[in-house]
Amino acid sequence: MALTRRNITRLVSIVLAVAALGLTTPGGAAADATDDAFLHKLFDDAVDFGGRDLTVKKAREICDDLRAGKSPADVHDTIINGSTSREGSAFSPRQAAIFMADAVQAYCPEKANLFIRYGQQ
Repeated sequence: MALTRRNITRLVSIVLAVAALGLTTPGGAAADATDDAFLHKLFDDAVDFGGRDLTVKKAREICDDLRAGKSPADVHDTIINGSTSREGSAFSPRQAAIFMADAVQAYCPEKANLFIRYGQQ
């Protein structure tokens, strides 16, 4: 599968849909519990972003960008062009899509619908 914007959007949509099957929403969960769940999901998905604080900060920035009206494709490009993994190499498009999907699931699940709408364009 060629990694076009449409295919990346589909990949993110699939990851979000699969993740939603196991999604539970703790009522008054502390931010640390959300952060821990997010980091655990990244570990399960074999995406190594680096240190805990930077990883959580970048994930929250993804949601801030989406809430500000940035398109999923633009956010994805920002992750690829502005992020590096612990080893110093840039994220692949697939890793960036997984990171973005995990961030949306953890910090702004209300934005998951953007990926479905964007993929239909």
